[in-house]
Amino acid sequence: MNRRTFLAAVGGALVPAAATAAPNRDEQRHNNRVELWHNYAAKTENLLVRLMTTRETSLLDEPLTVTGSLLFLGPGTLVLRDDGLSGSTTIMTREGTLSFANGVKPPAMVPSGRVPAIDWLTDRMLRMFASADTPDALTDGARVNIPRGGGYRLELLPPTGSTIRRKLRSLAVELDPVAGAITQITIAEAQGDRIVLGLADHRQNLAEDDLEPSLAPVRAYLPSLRE
Repeated sequence: MNRRTFLAAVGGALVPAAATAAPNRDEQRHNNRVELWHNYAAKTENLLVRLMTTRETSLLDEPLTVTGSLLFLGPGTLVLRDDGLSGSTTIMTREGTLSFANGVKPPAMVPSGRVPAIDWLTDRMLRMFASADTPDALTDGARVNIPRGGGYRLELLPPTGSTIRRKLRSLAVELDPVAGAITQITIAEAQGDRIVLGLADHRQNLAEDDLEPSLAPVRAYLPSLRE
């Protein structure tokens, strides 16, 4: 099942200063990660990276891997596009989400507000790349887990009791330990399948001419660029 198939399926009192405790170890690890992310994201107007998408599912003997690109246009447009006509394209915006096979006329966009799991995933993905005033913008509205072990990782979980959890278990982010750029995104589905997005060769704040080769195939489908 590829990315396009999955998206189609889911449709008071003042506290004295002396009583304020210093952040505990888990809080400090959380703060370190969101601040590192913010250092990079706060400068992002646009971003173009190479993308390797790996689908892990019990239906396949081996993971399915395709290459492509990820394009972010601030403040709220994200394009994931596989290389070649055999791949697919996914467009995420605040207005809705669109996913289609390359070289095929796309269907109508799934508008925001129709499928909670898609809305939650789209919101989280856009937050990952959008410039934000505060580090907490990455995790606002999500439960957060800091996985044990090495690496600068954050795991974002849907709200407790939400119907979103019937489709999505978590969304994990791994950061470059120096620059703060996102190097991996793991989408864990409720039934156990995973989509792993590996990000490399980050190119931040490109000139319009440098963006055009990536924009040309999808320009007609981007609400933010329509005349």
